[in-house]
Amino acid sequence: MTKKISWIIFVFCLILVAIRFQGVHFPYHQDESKWATIVAVGSPSAGSITHPPLDELTYVMADRLFGNENLRILPLLFFVFNSVFLFWFVKWRFDKKTALWVTALFSISFYSVLASLMVDTDGQVLPFVFLCMATAYFKWRDSEQKNSKILWGLLFLIAIVTGLLIKLSFAIGVGALVLDFIISERHRFSIRTSLKYLVWLAVALVLGLIFVFKIAPNILPGFTIFHAISYWKSFANISHRNFLQTFIQVSKALMYLSPLLLLPLFFLKKADLPKVRPFLFFVGLGLIFYLILFDFSGGALDRYLQFLILPFSIISGVVFAKIFQSEEIKLEKEDFILTPIIAVSIFVMQFFNQFVPPLYPKAEWLSRIFSLKWNFLFPFTGGSGPTGFYVSFLFIALIWVCSLVFILSALKVKDIQKRALFCVLILGILYNGVFMEEYLFGKINGSVYPLLAHAKEFIAENKNIKRVVVYNDIGEHEIQKTGKYERRLYATPQFEQTYKDFFKTFSGNILYIDIPKIGENNFYSNYLNSCREIYKEKDKYITAQIFSCANTK
Repeated sequence: MTKKISWIIFVFCLILVAIRFQGVHFPYHQDESKWATIVAVGSPSAGSITHPPLDELTYVMADRLFGNENLRILPLLFFVFNSVFLFWFVKWRFDKKTALWVTALFSISFYSVLASLMVDTDGQVLPFVFLCMATAYFKWRDSEQKNSKILWGLLFLIAIVTGLLIKLSFAIGVGALVLDFIISERHRFSIRTSLKYLVWLAVALVLGLIFVFKIAPNILPGFTIFHAISYWKSFANISHRNFLQTFIQVSKALMYLSPLLLLPLFFLKKADLPKVRPFLFFVGLGLIFYLILFDFSGGALDRYLQFLILPFSIISGVVFAKIFQSEEIKLEKEDFILTPIIAVSIFVMQFFNQFVPPLYPKAEWLSRIFSLKWNFLFPFTGGSGPTGFYVSFLFIALIWVCSLVFILSALKVKDIQKRALFCVLILGILYNGVFMEEYLFGKINGSVYPLLAHAKEFIAENKNIKRVVVYNDIGEHEIQKTGKYERRLYATPQFEQTYKDFFKTFSGNILYIDIPKIGENNFYSNYLNSCREIYKEKDKYITAQIFSCANTK
């Protein structure tokens, strides 16, 4: 039976990898387009990514191996590496059944799907380095022979240096393992031992500095650590933190994680804490880093929080494996009938008429949520992707509410934990499946990608179109290829005066793919209404329009 289940999960993971190929050639979005430009052969911008040098070098190698239009292959490959590595790692640290659960959760998580197709290093590349570091750490800690301990210690330091030379946020993972070591070995600490470890850390620091100041500039001539430091310092100013934006981005990250990865933590047993402690530290330190110590409200915070995928997959996988291995509680016949009925009922509600709120004011979204007017579409977009897709907030909220009710009921009635977790599992698979489907295919609420492809074709073939302003930079990379890209349009209140000045003399076209919608009776919508619509195509709730403005003929 175990072999049969193993093969089922293996095939299931292969299917999930195959589905991801749908997104390999999605157009680059905003920051992704910058990455593609910077790492291209002969780019004058080489070395300008404001992170440690290995961050850019990773995609320079991807550009040379796969081509500039295929950079998404790199995170997809690292997803495959991580899935295999994660299975081995968890099997080694726990057992085979737990490894199967963890790998399955990691594979089906929509957040993991998003990370595996995003041109960046937060979601799949850094977790791979963290797994390497964690493996070396545990091998070093458990080794009794001197030679073995030295070998794994060196590999541990190399992994630390590698991670920090990709992104400084890797310090979160390092801190998690250091805290775990201090707690695990606290009875063996002495001044001499502490000094020994500090020397090794100093060696790692020196190696990293040599690479940054001596080697990296020869590989990336445009790279300078001081330029990067000036960029990082901007996040240290927390006095102007946008709390509403931080709340929205964190909420988006929680929705990406889904009840499937979060709610099982309620059932985490005290006996399992020592083994999952490093991953709990990983989560805790990461949240302190991103939400308290620094201000990332002006950046792509939902992208940075992708580090949560790995620890939550491991912790929730441990919980699922523990409870489903228990023979004390049995699933009842009604569980296999009632749960699918609930799941189908919630799924069908997406097809009722949905309201599409405008981008601003964002307070309207919160007002609808608190007043229980949940029949609206929530837009999911980001600085490095996704380009944009809609999911019914009613669907999202009902899955969360039902899952939470099952979990809280099981906390009061101990002998229904397996039944409650089974319900969370079924609803969680549905939840992540819908997110995955809307992101990759958009069959329920519409897809940006076919609309963009057709609009680009129209722009390229229309000789009267010379200059194109692109709303929200949706398709900027594709419009650049036509040679007609002018600039982006962000319809935000703080940029209103800038665009008022620009549009006074503008004569050209605007590509408006309305996710999220601009709204009505504001400067931006009034300006579009003053232009002439020359193209329109609609897919469900998403519309692509091209406007001819001012003196364009």
